[in-house]
Amino acid sequence: MNWLNITKIKTAISISLALLACFNVEIAWANSQGHNDSSSSNILINVEKSTADTSEKWVVTYTLTTPAKTLAFVRNPDTSRTTRWFAQDSDIEIVFDDAKHQELVRSKSGKSLSTVSFLMTPTYKHLGKDYAPFSPFSDGGNAFHSGRLFACANACSEEDNKWQLTLNVPSDEHIVLNGKVTKNSVSWTDNNDGRVVYVGRQQPIITDDVVALIDPGLPKSIKVSLEEDIPNMMAFFSHSLNPLKGEKPMLLASYANIDAHSTQGGTLPNQIFMHWNRQDLNEQANNSSFVNQTLWFFAHEVAHFYQPGSTEGVSENKEQSWLHEGSADYFAAIAMNFLYEDANSYVESRMTRAFESCTEGLAQTTLAHAYKNGQFNLYYSCGMIMHRAIDSVVQQKTLGEESLFTVWKRLQKAVHSGMPPGTATFLTLLEPYNAPELIKAINNATSDDALKAIQGIETLYQFPE
Repeated sequence: MNWLNITKIKTAISISLALLACFNVEIAWANSQGHNDSSSSNILINVEKSTADTSEKWVVTYTLTTPAKTLAFVRNPDTSRTTRWFAQDSDIEIVFDDAKHQELVRSKSGKSLSTVSFLMTPTYKHLGKDYAPFSPFSDGGNAFHSGRLFACANACSEEDNKWQLTLNVPSDEHIVLNGKVTKNSVSWTDNNDGRVVYVGRQQPIITDDVVALIDPGLPKSIKVSLEEDIPNMMAFFSHSLNPLKGEKPMLLASYANIDAHSTQGGTLPNQIFMHWNRQDLNEQANNSSFVNQTLWFFAHEVAHFYQPGSTEGVSENKEQSWLHEGSADYFAAIAMNFLYEDANSYVESRMTRAFESCTEGLAQTTLAHAYKNGQFNLYYSCGMIMHRAIDSVVQQKTLGEESLFTVWKRLQKAVHSGMPPGTATFLTLLEPYNAPELIKAINNATSDDALKAIQGIETLYQFPE
């Protein structure tokens, strides 16, 4: 495949890399109090970490300015709070409302709630298509997802999107919030999907381009990859799409050496994070297949950084997740082929497996219902095949002058200008290329007709490279 104009890109990458300094240790101490917003939720959230001997305790306390019958959580990927959060008052419990598909806090005796506290379990927990509540570091540090704590009095509405949080930590540890290091205590107003906050003793590595917290227990090869490959990937996508704007991004990479085999990554505004929850990482680090999987993992997450703002800035709803997940996977393929000379066979095998996985999955559910049926992986595999076809057609129609990156830059501009995110806007941007067969195949692939969806993917897979 004619991936990119290699000479032009390599020149641009060389210039970009010159701006990426080696990781030097600096500490930027922040004020102990963050920004307070008077329009925040009527619930104050206080998180307290304490240590005694070798154990640590994480307690979250909700204080309601107006008493309520229940406390409803914003994010409800499963029922794990019912088993991982322990009420500090025997009259308080967390239950799962099947009808609302939501975890609720209530009083067993029916009393109104004004203040409730819970002892949280500060270990990694995989949450389907959500961020892990905690990501422990091997040296005793920890990173938690603030969005996991968001809650509302009785029920949440679309207007509930600001929460006031305070975090207190032991005197011999510090907090890293929004790239700034704070001692003892910090308060801030949070919103949207929240953010990842670090607590521990590790000092972040701060350069002109990134603030990094890389677990010292990670195998050397992975640490080197994080320090070298991530900046290379950022430079690649910065040139291919658009440079990042705003605050300096944070990179968090954590590792828990336990009997498990989980690896998870994610992005939030100005943050990219990765966690390994496995005991065989040192052995796997020397396995070429695992190395390629790790590089793909990195590239996919870095690619998300350069999409329009957030998931909501790309897709209208979960059934359109093929847009952001599929493009991130295909962007990872392009980056790996460009940055690593020996990655081509691995990338091709990923593409073949994606096609097979997509067609097998579509025989069981369509993309419109995949997220409801536990088949979210289809948005990755089918989405990658769709973006591969789009890239091929765009390059063919423009004789290599434009590519999928061109379409995505226009999508970023369109969404920023006020056009709605989602499939309709994206397909509108494909119309100038005069490729009705491509658009028809995409519409078929995303339809609610299983046979038509499979035929659409098969057509897209066969588009000439």
